[in-house]
Amino acid sequence: MSAHAVQAACYGIGAIYPVVILDEVHRWARPTHPGLPEQQPGTGHGMLVLRWTGPQGEHTAAPGLLAAAAARAPAMPATGDELLAYQQSLPHGLYLTTLPAELVLGPWAQRPGAACAPGCLHRSA
Repeated sequence: MSAHAVQAACYGIGAIYPVVILDEVHRWARPTHPGLPEQQPGTGHGMLVLRWTGPQGEHTAAPGLLAAAAARAPAMPATGDELLAYQQSLPHGLYLTTLPAELVLGPWAQRPGAACAPGCLHRSA
């Protein structure tokens, strides 16, 4: 997986959304949206991710927005000031949150419900 690969994540059935994992180390406290994740060493609350929350009709723009924003993310672990400045610089529809690893499903392009490419074995003949 590349450093800024767009992944699919899910809180529950039917709620699949794109994320980029910024820090896989489970050291972040869950923020209260729109608050910032704060570093909590040793607590193991989840991975820091950049999440897209735009309207369903704009989902095709999400991977590009996430990848561009992730490319300019501060090095991890980041300080609270670095995360605050980064959060404030994000475009509308992107925000920082934490996720347990088990909520990440895999690559966004292979998410459940994604359209198959021509020749895909999932298509019926």
